[in-house]
Amino acid sequence: MSHHVLISVDELWLKGSNRPTYYRLIHNHIQDVLRLYHGQKTEWTNQTQRIYLTSESPFLDDTLTALSRVPGVHSVSKTFYALKTVEDITKVAFENLGELKELTLFKVETARNDKSFPMSSMELSREIGHELLERSSLLKVDVKNPELVIHLRIQPEGAYVSSSKIKGVGGLPMGSSGHGITLLSGGFDSPVASYLMSRRGLSQTLIFFHAYPFVGDEVKTKIIQLAKRLALYNKKCELMIVPFGEIQKAIAETSKVDYRTLFFRRAMIDMANLIAENKKAKVIVTGDSLSQVSSQTIDNIASIDHASMRSIFRPLIGMSKREIMSIASEIGTHDISIQPHDDACSLFAPENPVLKGDSRYSKLFFSDNQFDQLYRTAIEHAECFTFNVKGQELASK
Repeated sequence: MSHHVLISVDELWLKGSNRPTYYRLIHNHIQDVLRLYHGQKTEWTNQTQRIYLTSESPFLDDTLTALSRVPGVHSVSKTFYALKTVEDITKVAFENLGELKELTLFKVETARNDKSFPMSSMELSREIGHELLERSSLLKVDVKNPELVIHLRIQPEGAYVSSSKIKGVGGLPMGSSGHGITLLSGGFDSPVASYLMSRRGLSQTLIFFHAYPFVGDEVKTKIIQLAKRLALYNKKCELMIVPFGEIQKAIAETSKVDYRTLFFRRAMIDMANLIAENKKAKVIVTGDSLSQVSSQTIDNIASIDHASMRSIFRPLIGMSKREIMSIASEIGTHDISIQPHDDACSLFAPENPVLKGDSRYSKLFFSDNQFDQLYRTAIEHAECFTFNVKGQELASK
């Protein structure tokens, strides 16, 4: 017996002559997922905006969920093959409804790619719906607000039936938008920012600035947990844990007190730019949300932007904390982020941080205090990790 999965892609159909490149990227990502989650020989068939997977072994639920996390996937559904007859389609649809325990509102939707099929899509939907009503008293048609949608797809080689669909993350395949450096912290915001950029096809190196010895090593465990979770949405996820304590100390000892937080942020961006050179990254990603904290006021954001050699992407810039935490819950980072951890920025934070940083003072401070050697030493001593699409750490080469 063969088992089938239908994957619908999201924006790839918009890409015109570049479409083969996008399909190659999403195919490679899906192959990685199948290798680690399914582990069995799988045949592929491309049908316009859809990918059919066929295997002699059943696709388990964790495999379907992992496929739904692949950027560029619109939806994933387990499908069942039927002969192109009303009788066999009805039989297969009924057998795979599952156990109905109460009255269920349903409808049938048909896509007829084989135009030689003698019935129109609407006629077939009505006929199959009628046949299912005849077989079960727990079904009732409701085309506007159904609780159950039975999808039929008529292909040249046969009919495919599905009654459940897992929503994918959508967007574009991983790597199709280049590579970026993402500043990761232990809070809610930056993991969500990383996820949103993954959906836009941006592969990323995650950077955590570890303020040892002012905070302990416990926070590293939390950061690694977050990186493993984000790896589920990436083809390969890199994490660098960069020692930052000496740099914080140097800034705290030489800057105006109210500028400390802003200058810590500036130093992180400076180091992210250095790392980007090595990683061939074109952008930097942060979890900034406008005016959420002092370093994220419009003036301080502008100050940071002027100092960066690369564009800084801020996908959360207009979001509220409630919206950010809602996405964190959806992607599984919320319960990790909520774990308490020491924060050296809070330790050094001034009572009244500057809200409108003076760009002239900022420029003069970083000109007079050359931190380049501290930056490069810290980067050289970074701990590096790589995780696969199952969140498993890969051995260092």
